Amino acid sequence: MRLRTQRRSFGSFLLGAGVGVLLALAASVVLVGHQQHSKAHAHGRDSLPGELPGQGTDAGAGTDEQQASAAASMSPPPPPAPPQLAPLPDLDAVPHLFVTFGNAAYFSLAHNWAKSVQAIGAPFLMAAFDDKLMDLCAEHALPCTRVELPGLNDSNFRQDFRSFRLMGAVKIRFVSDLLEQHPRLPLVMVSDTDAVWLRAPWPYFEQRPRAEFFISTDCLSMQVEEEWKPNHGQPRCGHIPDNDSGRAFNTGMFAARNTPAARAFLLAWAGMLLDPSRERHTDPAHRGIDDQMALNLLFQEGGIVGAGPGDPRSILVYNRTLRTQPLPVALFSNGHISFTQRTPWKRGVAPIVIHNTFLRFLVAGKVARFREFGLWFVDPPEYYGAAPAGSPPGAPPSLKFLTWENDVQAFVARQEEERYGSKGHGAPLMEKNWLGLSYQLQALRDALAAARMLGRVLVLPTLWCWCDYDEHPLILESCRIRGTDLELPFQCPLDFLLPVGQLDSAPLPYRPAGFLDLPQVPATLRQSRSALEIAERRPEGEQQYPVPAHTVGHAAVVWPGIKEGELRRAAQPVEQSAVLVLRGQVPGFLGGFDDQQQSVLFDRQFSDAVLDWGQSPYWCCFTWWVARGCRRGKQEGRGTGESAARKFAAGARCTGSHCLVNQPVCPCCLRQGRRRCRPSSAALIDAAAAGRPAVAAVAGAAAAAAALVRRGQHQARQS
Repeated sequence: MRLRTQRRSFGSFLLGAGVGVLLALAASVVLVGHQQHSKAHAHGRDSLPGELPGQGTDAGAGTDEQQASAAASMSPPPPPAPPQLAPLPDLDAVPHLFVTFGNAAYFSLAHNWAKSVQAIGAPFLMAAFDDKLMDLCAEHALPCTRVELPGLNDSNFRQDFRSFRLMGAVKIRFVSDLLEQHPRLPLVMVSDTDAVWLRAPWPYFEQRPRAEFFISTDCLSMQVEEEWKPNHGQPRCGHIPDNDSGRAFNTGMFAARNTPAARAFLLAWAGMLLDPSRERHTDPAHRGIDDQMALNLLFQEGGIVGAGPGDPRSILVYNRTLRTQPLPVALFSNGHISFTQRTPWKRGVAPIVIHNTFLRFLVAGKVARFREFGLWFVDPPEYYGAAPAGSPPGAPPSLKFLTWENDVQAFVARQEEERYGSKGHGAPLMEKNWLGLSYQLQALRDALAAARMLGRVLVLPTLWCWCDYDEHPLILESCRIRGTDLELPFQCPLDFLLPVGQLDSAPLPYRPAGFLDLPQVPATLRQSRSALEIAERRPEGEQQYPVPAHTVGHAAVVWPGIKEGELRRAAQPVEQSAVLVLRGQVPGFLGGFDDQQQSVLFDRQFSDAVLDWGQSPYWCCFTWWVARGCRRGKQEGRGTGESAARKFAAGARCTGSHCLVNQPVCPCCLRQGRRRCRPSSAALIDAAAAGRPAVAAVAGAAAAAAALVRRGQHQARQS
């Protein structure tokens, strides 16, 4: 295997180096050798502890007495050698190779990525941008090699555009050099660390031998890709030939064969990112050109056309010199297809890989979604309730859980009938979404408190939403992102309800929806369940803690307004069950903690868990519009942003952080000073933090939402 081990720095580019340095940078990618780092970890000592330099076991033998005296005065044996990096794959022998990149800030995702690749038995290599990641690779015996990129650290370098752009160039040149230096290596598959591999992709590539380059897309419709029609008019699926809709190739997953055309494109791609004159797009927004935009721009040079009837799903790009296969979203899924639409499972398709995109809250959001779908592989057995290591056979589970049956759909249906049953039309989707999310947030609050009272960990049920999340304000009218196959209502991930990173950092232990169905959860735990039936009213008479006669299996009765001590007493008959299930209307059923200080503490912790760094979590279009007198949003006056704003924002004003409760303002997000006004904020936070019944808490906000949508629809028709 050949990996260049000389050290060169890309930092000069960041400092504005001259053309000669740029050409030198474009000539080769620099690797700080895996072998050098391995030697650093395995560095042998020159002498035993306490010895002078050169006084080792190979020195003069000396007398027996001297040796005995030396042995008696020796220090304790040295500690075990540091962990070793796993050996790199033989790049001249493997038929294919997985590659990913990262730094220490993303190690949790990189480790999970590696676990998934190991599970399918594929050779892989991780390129590390910092020494800390190399140390973590050694600790976990992962095959890593150091890629020198000065100026980066173990933080999130995405916030520095120039560093992020340069990192993209280094990644591409790394892949280019692998192919150039190893002619026997047929194909390299690159994916971001926020992907999980479920099956080997090699059969898919082998069935398409003419394609030289493979690339994923952000297309949101499996149906559009299956039909593969010209002029389909759906955004993000413009990779289908003869379509003017937006093309959205995603560089988070791509594969390159070792062919001259593929290598030439990789060089041109990296060269564009190293060219200071092409740092900004020529469009009105002057967007920064990162690796993904650079690829899309290069692909469009000369137009995108079909490769011919003999290869119907391939396209010719980059002046028609590169035969490319767009990876189908059914098999190479993005996050919306898999985690929001859940299309593969609905259609009975087993994805090859899932790229965890289309979400908020960065790493915390990605981890939460992986956990919710059973795709997070780095949690210890104790996380799933298994008995601690070293426990005797048959030891009970280490945790007990509480969950609840989510009746939000029935609740929203009742509210719709009460509000609109006589009007000849149903409730607007926006109003349904606000009612549903507020009800579920209130249920979460009461269930978390009940779990604390009972000494259990809360397991969330599946959540339901009536509106998708998007930055485009048209989502407020349709509740669907244009071009998706999403059916409403839909089972939505936890991050649709609250900022999961804040919840994870709060002292409120929980497990995601679907947790009890995971194979990692011990069967003895899953099978040990009892119910807590929520009665309509407190039982009267002598039998204060009755057992519900109609329930099959073990159960106990609780009631609205029940206090902490009463809850514990009522649950005693089923205390030994590993899982307790609340049945009935959970929001508002708790009367509170017995200790007022505990109540205040819990309220503060829950408030911290549902606020996004002290502010109400946003739901839509934060970058699209602002109120009069505020700084303009970045999209104003540019195409669809201005058009959408005119449809939705008539005389918008902002009076505080709870804009939509105070008055029906523009449904697009507003900015006034440092205070953000976000459409979903006030109703959701107030319903839970104030502890009021969900129906009363959200009635005004939901009515305001309905008025907003109806007004927006009317203005859209008038315009």
